[in-house]
Amino acid sequence: MERPILPQHSNNDFITDVSGMEEIPIQYQHNFTSSENEIQGKDLSSKSYHYEVDTYKIGTKYRRKLTLNDNQCILLDRLSFNNNVFNEIEYCKVQILKQFLRVTDFLLKECIPVNRSYQTVVDELSEIIIVLEYNYKHDSLNYKYTFESIQSEIFNHLLKLCENNVRDFYEIKRKINTDFKYTKPEILEKLNKKIISKAEAFLEQHKYQILDADYRTNLILNETNTSRWKSKFELIKSDYRNAISFEREVARLAEVNVKNPSVDSLYFEASKFISGHDKNSALRLYIHYLDKDLNSQKFDNRKLTKTIQKSLFTTTDQFSEFESIVNEFVQNRDLNSCLEKVKTIYLPKRKKIIIDSEAIEQVKRLDAEIAHKLGEILSEEDEENSPANKTNREDDSINIAFSIVNVPDDEIIKYVSNLGFNDIQKGVLDLFEKNSFTILHSEFSDYMKARQLFVGAAIESINEVCFELLDDILIEEEDEYLTINHEYFKKLLTHD
Repeated sequence: MERPILPQHSNNDFITDVSGMEEIPIQYQHNFTSSENEIQGKDLSSKSYHYEVDTYKIGTKYRRKLTLNDNQCILLDRLSFNNNVFNEIEYCKVQILKQFLRVTDFLLKECIPVNRSYQTVVDELSEIIIVLEYNYKHDSLNYKYTFESIQSEIFNHLLKLCENNVRDFYEIKRKINTDFKYTKPEILEKLNKKIISKAEAFLEQHKYQILDADYRTNLILNETNTSRWKSKFELIKSDYRNAISFEREVARLAEVNVKNPSVDSLYFEASKFISGHDKNSALRLYIHYLDKDLNSQKFDNRKLTKTIQKSLFTTTDQFSEFESIVNEFVQNRDLNSCLEKVKTIYLPKRKKIIIDSEAIEQVKRLDAEIAHKLGEILSEEDEENSPANKTNREDDSINIAFSIVNVPDDEIIKYVSNLGFNDIQKGVLDLFEKNSFTILHSEFSDYMKARQLFVGAAIESINEVCFELLDDILIEEEDEYLTINHEYFKKLLTHD
């Protein structure tokens, strides 16, 4: 049957004549098996594959940079970042992806699923979610599509955990949201038990594998996270050794915070801390604070506390000098000149000499009067030192003399002569005197034996001679000692 020929509407551009075109049959069924075979039969490392895939996918983009194998590349192609300031920094993104590859490798290889029919815990959890959330049949197309979609959800959730792990390592307090798409308690429990708890423990243990941020990355991170410098500053304070190294570390920290609007606070806090250790350093850092504060959008002009000011300036002159230097700096903004002037605040100051002509004249008058009086005194002394006076003084000195007569020891009479002590008895008494009137019996025996004398006879003879004078015995025996009463001994002497 031929088609009726419709009238042409040459004046209407919206109608196209297709009467002369061949009929195209419509395919109502699609051969999914053949399509899958075509995909599986492709060589993923071939050039044709690279042309067919989306060049904006993560795996393809970082294949060379991270030296990914085919499986890793396919896995990363399934990911998608929720772009933010942090993960848009190339250095940070690379560290996130490296942590992701580490944790997924751990989960897929080391974490064994409870149901051994599944190759990985991700497959096992995906099956659980399908059953609890959708209840699709295993052989349905919806099942296959949903299974892959849930796997991607799990991997992207792991990617978020990795980003927070890297954020924590770089001391970024703000974390991204890690809420899971499926919120049923049974699903969240399985997710946490099988994947999240193990992944978080692994990431914490392997945080050391994250590389420190380079200079450019630190600049960006500090610019967007204005309080990030505080944790680094605490480390500098805890490691304080001397003022020179402290200033050097503060300068390095300030260098990577040059775009940070809060860099002035760094110098202010540094000045406060070092004030208890080094005054010059505290003043220099405060000048640096003013320099940064003056270049900021708002001039805060923060002052050091009165306690710190008292510790820095012991005199009002020092404070006044520093105040004038600061005021001058605010006007001319010459940082180097200001720092040089600050160095002189604690140096000894030379006093200004003011010549007072009236005082000089007064001193001259006093000097003349003193010279006149000295002249009079000297003239009087000259009269006293005349030859006649000298002769009289010399005569007086001749008449003064000292007579010292040396008396031989033999002529000195120590003991009362009436007692008639012989030399042996005197020697015994002298021995007692030298030993504070108490002597061991054994020592006294040795003394007498050395002189071939008897102990008992010597003691009795002395006691017998002294008895009439003392009406008592002089030498007494007390246990192992021989003693003489000191008062009795004095009575034996010619002079007490």
